[in-house]
Amino acid sequence: MKKLFYFLFILGIISCSTSSDNILENQQTPTDLEPNKAFAYYMESPKLALLQPSWYYTFNYENGRLIKMTGKFVKSENAWLPDSFYSDSFTTLSYHNNQIELKFSNDTYPTIVYTMENDKPKKAELYNQFNELITVKNYTYESGKIKIYSKTYTFETYYTYYLDSNNNLIKSEKLEKSGGVDKTLTTTTYSNFDSSKNPFKKMYLLNDNLYDKSLSSNNYKKINYTIQNLESPQSLPGKGDAEWTYQYDSNNQVVLYHQL
Repeated sequence: MKKLFYFLFILGIISCSTSSDNILENQQTPTDLEPNKAFAYYMESPKLALLQPSWYYTFNYENGRLIKMTGKFVKSENAWLPDSFYSDSFTTLSYHNNQIELKFSNDTYPTIVYTMENDKPKKAELYNQFNELITVKNYTYESGKIKIYSKTYTFETYYTYYLDSNNNLIKSEKLEKSGGVDKTLTTTTYSNFDSSKNPFKKMYLLNDNLYDKSLSSNNYKKINYTIQNLESPQSLPGKGDAEWTYQYDSNNQVVLYHQL
């Protein structure tokens, strides 16, 4: 009888310890930030250089998932015309097993369907307003590297992202081809990282700019890039850079929306 009591007592201690460990582990599991508003300046930099107080996005979440973003920034194709922001445009995200479908209001290409694997995109399919498949992207993952192959008709794009030991994006390469011929190579380096948590983690499917921002653990605030014309290797590459600042709260976390 004493042996039985001793066995049950030890079993109870082990069970309690395991339960406590599980609870502690769950409590310590990091969660991604869920900003409910963001100035276009922070979302679109470095594409957007000026801070427009009336230009801001809003976000809705459900069960830890982003389900809607309201707002759309459109960069002008003409240097003499200003950029635009449409506060009524929106993007919805719906989740179906291993697929995430994005619907864009007032867009020439209103639908993107992502196929997910291990909570990462494996394939993206972009459809036009006639539900015709226009672009396909395939994602592959290696240690410290992400590769994306995109094809639209005869146009091909090869993206390669390089991450350092801190899981921060340090370089990307974008090779563009047309009809099998190399056209341009854009190389971008990312630097001036802060030590704050990345608030863009749940926005990675919304557009290419936010995908880049979402990849790092922290937040880069400077980029340098070169664009090489591969059809004219003798010509000098184009160069550029951009740098911006974020606002931070008392806990040193990025504040994407604040009172001016």
